[in-house]
Amino acid sequence: MLERAGVTLVGEHVKHIAVGRVASAEISAVGFQREDIDINILSPSKVPVLYRLLEDNGLFKIEFNPQEVGSYIMDVYITGVKIQDSPIFFKAYDSGLIQVSDVGSGIVGQPCQFRVDASQAGEGQLEISINDGEVPNHVQVLGGGRCLVHFTPELPKPHTIDIRFNGEAVPDCPFVCRVSDTSQVTVSLAHLELMPVGEGAMFHIQVDTTDNAELAVSVQGPKTDLPVKVAGNVK
Repeated sequence: MLERAGVTLVGEHVKHIAVGRVASAEISAVGFQREDIDINILSPSKVPVLYRLLEDNGLFKIEFNPQEVGSYIMDVYITGVKIQDSPIFFKAYDSGLIQVSDVGSGIVGQPCQFRVDASQAGEGQLEISINDGEVPNHVQVLGGGRCLVHFTPELPKPHTIDIRFNGEAVPDCPFVCRVSDTSQVTVSLAHLELMPVGEGAMFHIQVDTTDNAELAVSVQGPKTDLPVKVAGNVK
C-alpha cells in the first residue's frame, strides 16, 4: 500500500479568495490515482459545493467557485482516509459589499472623518491611503467590521482617498474630499450690529484664494432662516 503520509498540501492551509473567482488547492499525491481521492467542501451555509479535480503527474488541483461570503471548509481523503493537512480553509470575501459614507468637504487645520462599513464583506485587510500616503490617517475601530477614519488636511487642495480590501479597490474609489482654507475668507459685519426691521441688509465677503471652493451663506433669524442672495465674483 502507498504511504498516505507522503501526501501533502502545496501552499497555505488558510486562503483568501474573492467571491465569484475560482478558488483552488493543490495536493501532492504521487502514486495515487484520481479515483483514490475524494473531496468534501462545505459552504458558509453548510451546503456541499461542487468542485473540479485536475491531475498532472501526481499533483492534484481542486477547483471550485465560491458564491457567498464566509468560510469554506475543504476536507481531502485518500483511499477513504483524511490527509494530515486536512481541512483546508478558504475565506471568501467581496470588496463590492464595502460601504463608504460621510466623505464631505474639509477645512485646512480642522479634523475630517468618514465611515467605512466592511461588516458584510468578509475577512480581509483594509488599506486606506490619502493623497498617496502623504496625509496621515487614524482608524478608529467601532466593532462589527465598521470603523471611523480621521485625518487633518494641511493644504487647501482636493484630498484623494483610496480604500482597498485585500488589495482590491472598493466601489466608487477613489473618493475626493475638497479642502478649503477659511483663513483666507474675510467677512465685514460690524455695521450690522443694529438693523431696522423690514429693510434689506448687506455685508461683504472677501475670498483671497484661487481654488474652486464653494461659498455657501446662511442667515438665521430669531425664528427661522432668512433668504439670502449672493452676488459678485468670490474667486
